[in-house]
Amino acid sequence: MRNSNSIKEIGLILKELRIDAGWSSRHTALIAGIKQSTVSRIENGRRVNSATPLEKIVEALPIDPSVAQGLRHQINGAYSGCDNRRVDTGVSLVRDVARRWERVAAVVKEFQAAMIPRALRSPEYANAANNFPSPLVDRLGDSRCVFEFVITEGALRTWPADGAVMPAQLDRVARACELPNVRLGVVPWSVRLPVMPPHGFTVFDDEAVTVETFTAQMTITEPDAVAAYVDAYARLEAVAVTGDEAAEMLGRIRRDYEKLTH
Repeated sequence: MRNSNSIKEIGLILKELRIDAGWSSRHTALIAGIKQSTVSRIENGRRVNSATPLEKIVEALPIDPSVAQGLRHQINGAYSGCDNRRVDTGVSLVRDVARRWERVAAVVKEFQAAMIPRALRSPEYANAANNFPSPLVDRLGDSRCVFEFVITEGALRTWPADGAVMPAQLDRVARACELPNVRLGVVPWSVRLPVMPPHGFTVFDDEAVTVETFTAQMTITEPDAVAAYVDAYARLEAVAVTGDEAAEMLGRIRRDYEKLTH
């Protein structure tokens, strides 16, 4: 495994193991004898000068020896025969990379212009839209993870199949908004957008971005690219209605669906 995808996968695995152990990145760096910035770089899927810092992290983590051995094999394969030139492009099409971010991120920000956000999709909606399931659904009720959503009115008025799933789907969105760790903003169709988004996207801890395509999920970790998405999200969030205004809009759209399906 010599490609950039394997380096990103190793970084996410190490981050998962660190979090499972209840360690901070600072504590990990201290035990492993490396800089905290190096731990962050590795966990973000960025190449470092050699495999040594990764091996030190594996040695430091309180993990099963067989897991540690498997990681050493992956690390050796990812770094074997590679020089110090930067070869990662900051983009991965491996689905497991996105899934790992979905499992470990503490702050999730999602913008959607055509679909319901992944964490808010009901099983019926996901099935009708031919979507694959997401670990985010199970984390929605976890108060340790903060969810922020910005959805356009157009996305709420776009339905899969015959639209029969939408009233219940909108009820699900409304219930989610009552959770203390969830914030929802809805962009009315009448609002002038400060930026034209070509697609929906999800930002994880301001460190990675995933984009859904028809056939895959693309994960972006290049810092400048991630920063562009973080900025776009903030600008879209600024024109969204929240609280009672958002709830009233959800109710109005739900009533419109009932007229269509009866």
